[in-house]
Amino acid sequence: MRGPSNPRPARIADVAREAGVSITTVSHVLSSKRPVSAQTRQAVLDAAQRLAYRPTVAARGLATGRTMALGLQFPMEGEHLLLNPYFPLLLGSLSAAAVHDGYSFVLLPARRSSEFPLESLLETQRLDGAILVDPSSTNDLLPLLRDYRVPVVTVGRYLGRARTHWVDNDHAIAIGRVLDHLAEQGYRRPALISLGHERYSYIVDIEDSFRTRTEAAGREPMVIRAEDLSERAGYDAAVTLLDRADRPDAIIAAVDRQAIGVLGAAEELGISVPDELGIVGEGDTVLARNANPPLTTIDPRAAELGAQAIAIIRQILDAGNRPGRMITLTVETRLVVRESTARSGAGPEISPAPAASP
Repeated sequence: MRGPSNPRPARIADVAREAGVSITTVSHVLSSKRPVSAQTRQAVLDAAQRLAYRPTVAARGLATGRTMALGLQFPMEGEHLLLNPYFPLLLGSLSAAAVHDGYSFVLLPARRSSEFPLESLLETQRLDGAILVDPSSTNDLLPLLRDYRVPVVTVGRYLGRARTHWVDNDHAIAIGRVLDHLAEQGYRRPALISLGHERYSYIVDIEDSFRTRTEAAGREPMVIRAEDLSERAGYDAAVTLLDRADRPDAIIAAVDRQAIGVLGAAEELGISVPDELGIVGEGDTVLARNANPPLTTIDPRAAELGAQAIAIIRQILDAGNRPGRMITLTVETRLVVRESTARSGAGPEISPAPAASP
């Protein structure tokens, strides 16, 4: 039972009583869906402020006609999802931003299957929107969401035919920074471990940028496409690269997990890091920070990506799912320099991160 020192939160009825208007009028003010006189609107807002009123999820749903539920899809399931520390980082930032706006998530499968009643969900419990993380060009959920007119925002661009709203990193610039850093540290034969079986926008971007920059420097690009994004795949790819007669003196991995595999391969082959081999990952995850030696990595700024994805969803919904244009945002990465490439003996260094740019 609540005592005087712990009163219950104000409700929409309390705001209506305080402002001297009906609950319906308060709802119209909060949703901005119906015209209300400026004087009445101000009275409602003042009453809400005096009572420290925060709409509950149910109240927001009633006021806006929304379900306050968002679909969320990651590009993989099982151990590949759970063991990649980048995805929990992104999930945390998405969740924090969503909760602030009163939304909850429905986790959608990575691929359509009879085990998940997706069509039933869309027919009986309309989602206000959906966020797809790193959708591949073969993603089979996005067309279905579009058929049901569910607004979609992707974290990472979708390379299929359909146009979507998105937030992404500028991976081409990120790879350019990595190559510049490696050159400054005296590395002359960089290689890239990519991914072979799926087309994700960031994989395409880092490959294209790496090839362009390497060819411009008059070198043949060393690119190997790993089976997946795991440590084992990184290890296998690194062994193949390091067995070459003209073996690389630096390896850039698509993700930190692969980079950990590269580190293991170097240790097994007796190759010193960073003196004989520089290693760079992507994600700035706990794996990179706790590696021995700690790994240089690209920080995609997961917190900013998540916050911007929710902000785009909010903008679309506030416009009645008719924003008038595709909304796109680019979040700049940071290069975090650690011991795995610091030949000069310099300590950890983090490049500045500009704010998100439209």
